[in-house]
Amino acid sequence: MDKAILVGLNVPGKLEHQLDELEELARALNIQTIQKIEQNATAVSPKYFVGRGKVDDIKKAITMRDADLVIFDDTLSPAQLNHLEQVLDIQVIDRSFLILSIFAERAQTKEAKLEVALAQKLYMLPRLKGMGNVLSRQGGGTYNAKGPGETKLELDRRKLMIEIHQISTKLQKIKKEKMIARQRRIKHHIPIVALVGYTNAGKSSLMNELSRRMSNNNQEVLEKDMLFATLSTKTKRLQRDNYPPFLLIDTVGFINILPHELIRSFESTLSDVVSADLLLHVVDGAHYDPSHVEVTRQVLTALQADQIERLLVLTKKDLAIEIPHLEDDYLFVSNQTGDQIDALIQAIYSHLFKSSDIVHLKIPFQNSNIYSALKEKTTILSTEYQTDGIIIRAILTPKQQSQLKQYII
Repeated sequence: MDKAILVGLNVPGKLEHQLDELEELARALNIQTIQKIEQNATAVSPKYFVGRGKVDDIKKAITMRDADLVIFDDTLSPAQLNHLEQVLDIQVIDRSFLILSIFAERAQTKEAKLEVALAQKLYMLPRLKGMGNVLSRQGGGTYNAKGPGETKLELDRRKLMIEIHQISTKLQKIKKEKMIARQRRIKHHIPIVALVGYTNAGKSSLMNELSRRMSNNNQEVLEKDMLFATLSTKTKRLQRDNYPPFLLIDTVGFINILPHELIRSFESTLSDVVSADLLLHVVDGAHYDPSHVEVTRQVLTALQADQIERLLVLTKKDLAIEIPHLEDDYLFVSNQTGDQIDALIQAIYSHLFKSSDIVHLKIPFQNSNIYSALKEKTTILSTEYQTDGIIIRAILTPKQQSQLKQYII
């Protein structure tokens, strides 16, 4: 394992406990944290990020602890990266580079790989000069063979620009294909529910639990206690008996100081969030952190998805020592015991179909196929067989009422 010194700067308005999270991010790349160094300041140093005196302390710690690299808990500017490299004479990376490296290792699908590659190149573009020393350190530790690309020294600005254009073109094609699929869903009026939240909040576990109760497809998504365990979106068609179906989408987790290059590059993946009818904002209820809630809200605002209706869902109820006291309404569920999952399913349907009405219909016996479809896709409250047809009371959406208006009595 490469050995790293983590550096954080505490300035007014910055979230606390970030070095602990940075340590988890480093561990995800098999990097061992050997020391944490923090500095309290009123502002960020434009030259070194931290003060010059603290830079000298870091240099001494590098020698004493035999460190392989230094990781800063924020995004460094190209100038800061260049100055720190010159003074510390060691590999220096920042939080954004670390997150991009995790995404590079975890990406599985073609779409995710393209999005990560684009984010990497957008990150590298303004930093080519400052990253010269970083990228030339190819013989030190195992970490140096990882990260955004292995042949960066031969990447000049012009070549980067060409590759950015090529990847963007491929992603635009994928985006158009998704748009066609989305229009097809709109035509058939299948609502979309998207799981959003901080990374490792329990989104994948919740998706699996809902799928076990509402889907014949037993294929589960990866559940793992680690940051960014899953990157690609997963979609499942779920339906409770006698209720309309909806699509449940598991999206990539958010995190504080998420590189803006990732948000730009993952436009195709995150478009599922923007097009959702309902967002399930998933929060770790066993280790509740209000800053995680705020980070998710900030990212949704950046995506222009903050106006979409949201349902706050706290997970890991079985592990919680106490119940969080929040001003917002929420459901506290357990994916392990199933506690309150049925209430969540009912809440989802209440939000998705709150404009539905109870309608009386008379279906002629020769149109029994319509009755069969209603039994599969709607909630039928009562059925009465008469000599000339079937009288039913059902909960219908406005679109269904329009389609079946000739049968409404």
